Amino acid sequence: MSRALWHVNRSPLRYAVKSGVSAWHLGEKRERRRQAQLLNVAAAERNKAEELNRNGYAIVTELMDPAVQQQFAQAGMARLGDIENAEAKQASNWKKFWVRLLDAEMKDGKLSADNIFVQYALQPAVINVVATALGEMPWLDYVLLSYSRHTGEELASSQLWHRDHDDVRVIKLFSYLTDVEQDGDGPFTFLPRQSTDKFGFPLLGSHFPDDRVFGKVPRGDVKVMKAPRLASFMVDTAKCLHMGSRMAPGHGRLLYTATFFAFPRMYPGAKNRPFSPTPDTSALQKLILGL
Repeated sequence: MSRALWHVNRSPLRYAVKSGVSAWHLGEKRERRRQAQLLNVAAAERNKAEELNRNGYAIVTELMDPAVQQQFAQAGMARLGDIENAEAKQASNWKKFWVRLLDAEMKDGKLSADNIFVQYALQPAVINVVATALGEMPWLDYVLLSYSRHTGEELASSQLWHRDHDDVRVIKLFSYLTDVEQDGDGPFTFLPRQSTDKFGFPLLGSHFPDDRVFGKVPRGDVKVMKAPRLASFMVDTAKCLHMGSRMAPGHGRLLYTATFFAFPRMYPGAKNRPFSPTPDTSALQKLILGL
């Protein structure tokens, strides 16, 4: 079933399926739209949402709350100093070039809502941009802190060009926690929405080497996100071909990812939410976290 839906998500049928799935949750969809209309969205946030819808990406570094950003940076450096422990406690290690740094601090598979890496995704500016882009309060599917490193193996998985087919739209907030200013640092690299449309949806394959992509799309269309630590950007990874983590020997990249969908989650997955509330978790935050 999941494989069949994955193929559906690569075709125009995905919009019909999304509409059908949404019809089963019409009450919550209406509430999410109502809550989005109540948000106090600044002009700069609305402009970023429009860029995200138009081009498939937006740079949002300047929208991050400085106080939250400072706490976020300190927490990232603390996790970076405990790589070996985190690697031993990973829930998944199918990407050999990644170490998942938050798995070690989950309790029963859940992160507390007051965890800084959850709070970073719940910043009002982040929610305002994503909600405006989607037209409703978003569903935060997960947050991830990943350390990429050189393995010496052939490029594989997300190191190759691909789209995410989890849903009709997959809006990801990315933030660097180390400087990513050289090719060897494994910068997140993508094609804007219009360039990705030139490539289309090939019938065979889901992850493509460079020569396959640049047979259809000019190399000059590529956006390489080289930036200092704490740079933040949003990309609709369902609409933009992308790749990253192409690390050179001796280089490492610490990347934060928060993944948002429009409710309900289209692609089948774990029914248990990866978050747990605290007494201070607001009703709106619970809606976003699916609690």
